[in-house]
Amino acid sequence: APADAELGRVKKLDYSQPPPPRWTATRRSDDTGAFALRGIEATRVRVIVLAPGYERVEYVEQLTATESLEVTYYLRREASNPYRTVVVSSREQREEVARRSITPAEIGNLPGTQGDALKAIQNFPGIARAPFGLGLLAIRGTGPNDSAVFLGYHEIPTLFHFGGLTSVFNSDILERIDFVPGNYDSRYGDALGGIVDVQPRKGRRDGYHGYLDADVFDAGVLVEGRLGKGSFAIAARRSYIDLLLPAVIPDDAGIDLTLAPRYWDDQILFDYPLGGGEISVRVFGSSDKLKLVAADPNEIDTDDRNRFETSQYFHRVDLVYRKRQGPWEFLITPSYRYDKLGLTLGDQLRLDLGVHNLTLRAEVSRRLSQRAELRVGTEVRSGYFMIDVASEPVTGGGGGPMGGGGGSTGAQLSQTAKGWNTNPAVYATVALDVGARKRVHLYPGARVSYYTGQISRASFEPRMRAAFDLAPKTILKTGVGLVSQAPQPVEASEVYGNPRVGLERGLQTSLGVSQALPYSINVDGTVFFTYLWDEIVPSQLVVAKPDGTLGPESFANTQRGRTYGLEILARKQLAGNVFGWVAYTLNRSERQSDPTEPYRVADFDQTHILTLVGVWRLPKGWQIGGRFRLVSGNPYTPNVGGVKDEQSGSYIPIAGAFNSRRQPLFHQLDLRIDKTFVWRRVKLSFYLDVQNVYNHQNTEFQNSAYDFSRTQPIAGLPIIPSLGTKIEF
Repeated sequence: APADAELGRVKKLDYSQPPPPRWTATRRSDDTGAFALRGIEATRVRVIVLAPGYERVEYVEQLTATESLEVTYYLRREASNPYRTVVVSSREQREEVARRSITPAEIGNLPGTQGDALKAIQNFPGIARAPFGLGLLAIRGTGPNDSAVFLGYHEIPTLFHFGGLTSVFNSDILERIDFVPGNYDSRYGDALGGIVDVQPRKGRRDGYHGYLDADVFDAGVLVEGRLGKGSFAIAARRSYIDLLLPAVIPDDAGIDLTLAPRYWDDQILFDYPLGGGEISVRVFGSSDKLKLVAADPNEIDTDDRNRFETSQYFHRVDLVYRKRQGPWEFLITPSYRYDKLGLTLGDQLRLDLGVHNLTLRAEVSRRLSQRAELRVGTEVRSGYFMIDVASEPVTGGGGGPMGGGGGSTGAQLSQTAKGWNTNPAVYATVALDVGARKRVHLYPGARVSYYTGQISRASFEPRMRAAFDLAPKTILKTGVGLVSQAPQPVEASEVYGNPRVGLERGLQTSLGVSQALPYSINVDGTVFFTYLWDEIVPSQLVVAKPDGTLGPESFANTQRGRTYGLEILARKQLAGNVFGWVAYTLNRSERQSDPTEPYRVADFDQTHILTLVGVWRLPKGWQIGGRFRLVSGNPYTPNVGGVKDEQSGSYIPIAGAFNSRRQPLFHQLDLRIDKTFVWRRVKLSFYLDVQNVYNHQNTEFQNSAYDFSRTQPIAGLPIIPSLGTKIEF
């Protein structure tokens, strides 16, 4: 460097042509980023650091003949390549007909998600829009209870907190999110719809890192780092809407009571090498509570203020051991989860549900040859549940709400149901590469399940998937397979349901094509058809109970269904300064409750679902993103009038044709702006996430008048701005 060059980092760009240096020395750093230069003369030197995906850094340093110089240089990631690349082996990532995979970094700043990676899967084709932004996963026209969410090889009861504000697991410690709307691997069972498979990542081992994050809804913290030969990650989040809401409601607002949610979640992850493999310990959980809050606690007593309350809680402990040895791969993972659900409606209803869940998954994989691989596994689920219900007694005599009217005894009715459910299953999948050039990939598999406890049923589910490399950038994919699902505990309960109900069953078929285009663009198109039978629906028939008494059947396997449609996803991958996708779903979902009735539109049928997502990275740490959604309205059954009950004085609705009308078309625009500052050891981000920018009043359902003579539309969420900040180290 010139003798008059200023020491320190070179901040100003010099566009003049400098003279060539008298000498140069080049070194390549090791895996930790360390490097050493020896035998350099005592002079002023210019140090230039170059690394793929990082901005060029230049420093001017003074070298002396008697002392060594130790320095640390901090690099900033380029805006065009700001994220790490996760390499997934072929063993972990088998071809699906319609697999949509995302990494948290790819959509961490996606508009309308508050930086939550798991919420982004709702923007993919095949998932219906949930009313009020709730975190319901209605996949390909099936209900929310018909799909399964797996986190770290085991199922979790819910993916989102109340209201769908955020997910129950910190998305910054996730490695991969796979969404498979149908024709999934034999590893997955007990579902008629789709599968969401979420895999947590290991804690970082290149130092100690973390962040503090806060917005208008909640605050979170993450700490991770090295622990001996292993790593750890600890995260927690807590909402504060319930703390702020009573304070911000003015006394003269005319609002006596309002609903305030409270939620929190926590995660503790530990990974350590052991016996040639790796052992992982994962402890995580979630808690939600929704209760009535008074604007002034002095105005309403505590009992009245808490007349409505609902809660949901789960906590889970996993132990995972994985090992690869030559052509073999082993996995064993036991898990324990406790679920608790509560509902209180004053003195009218109290519901408590507690479930202890034990699950075990074990798999063995072996590469048989260069063209064949076999995976065999077993999954055992066992759960002990207890349902406790207390309600006001049914009135009786001559005209009350339930057909009687002579008043009540004043004593509460209380019932308790409990029992065990056990579901062992074995499954196998073979991966075959066929043809001289290995252009045909076959994935035959099967799953055998047995259900015992409330019911005693077995299922055999053969499945077949195939992929054909038609051209270097064109893949044709197809799949067909059987699926089944056990009844919910209340449906098979001897107290509340029907212990004679059986499994719900379905046949999934799909055909898709994937085409890679220039500029990192990929287009996927999939047509699908699913036939369902033996679906469980409420039944009013009077039948003989197992104890010989007569009573309502409650539930029966009498419904059939069919869903079919088209899914298109055009996606610009994360390369350069722009990424995003266009997703479109053409869907028809129909149900037939009785063989003598015609097929009717299902509750979760949405004919057209269009989603446009785009994110643009700008210079100097700025980023802007947008999301636009256009969705057909949900079907509903209208009330065509009402008949007055002269004895009770109330009106009884007259229902029209089932799901014969639809809510108006839904459309909404969301925007997000991010600004990031990067220093040596700290990164500071500010973001503004605005949902429903132009405040469109989307109708979610119809509220009927007291006499059912007219209805009033109830709008969904208004414009919701969320300002937040995140400090990372």
